[in-house]
Amino acid sequence: MTLRRVLLPALAGVLLPLALVSTVSAAAKHTVSPGETLWFIALIYETSVDELAGSNGILNPDFIYPGQEIDVPGGGGPAAGNTAAGSYVVQAGDTLSGIASRHGVTTESLVSANAIGDADFIVEGQALSIPGTSAPVAAEVPKLLFPARPIDADTEAIIDEIAASEGIPAGLVKAIATVESGWSQWALSHAGAIGVMQVMPGTVAWLENDVFGYDFNEYESVYDNVRLGARYIRILMDATGWDYYDTAAAYYQGLSPTEAGVYYPDTEDYASMVLSVMNTYWP
Repeated sequence: MTLRRVLLPALAGVLLPLALVSTVSAAAKHTVSPGETLWFIALIYETSVDELAGSNGILNPDFIYPGQEIDVPGGGGPAAGNTAAGSYVVQAGDTLSGIASRHGVTTESLVSANAIGDADFIVEGQALSIPGTSAPVAAEVPKLLFPARPIDADTEAIIDEIAASEGIPAGLVKAIATVESGWSQWALSHAGAIGVMQVMPGTVAWLENDVFGYDFNEYESVYDNVRLGARYIRILMDATGWDYYDTAAAYYQGLSPTEAGVYYPDTEDYASMVLSVMNTYWP
């Protein structure tokens, strides 16, 4: 679930928790909303994960929690590496493809403009020329493969029961679980997402502390994992006006960018895939 600002509306007469509100401004602080990752915050402020982690004493960059205040080096504006229009100084943690995506150009054009021999090798402090472009170019992202329908009667029964208790479509929960993990409780992403629903540790902590008020065994229990994921889906559905596409997008990249109308290419692929899986297997 990893990419990651406006006040959220109150829907169906319910005020959403303040932890769901995230702000991007010239201020030096960013308040984390559920589903956001440090990578996403670094992206929108044009800084690096290492710089944010170092400035905030974050030992594990994969673990941040909703409501946490992140100090943004440089006051929250463009990173110091952005020296002038048409140029960029490489920061720790940067990749050439990431720089290209942020500036609306292709990786190939950066390679050509800077005579780079190996696109996988750039160094911190390296000055890059950013070629002009008449229109933003979408970043190239790998396409998701259409997953097979998982066959697990026990897990399906759990999803059906919990989805009904949350008052949300079981097909949407099943589709998200299919794309996320193939219904595998032992799936663990490089970012720390856990189990069938691939819930991020920070989101788990927020749900346990601020929503349910008690702890879950999300690592070992399919039932607990689905309960956490389904409640998060219900919160996102309420926040997006029960828009299935936006709910899937928010589950993947976080609610704040989705509410702001920001959809990254991989988010669009993910949300489209979730809806396709749902309509194919659980229409």
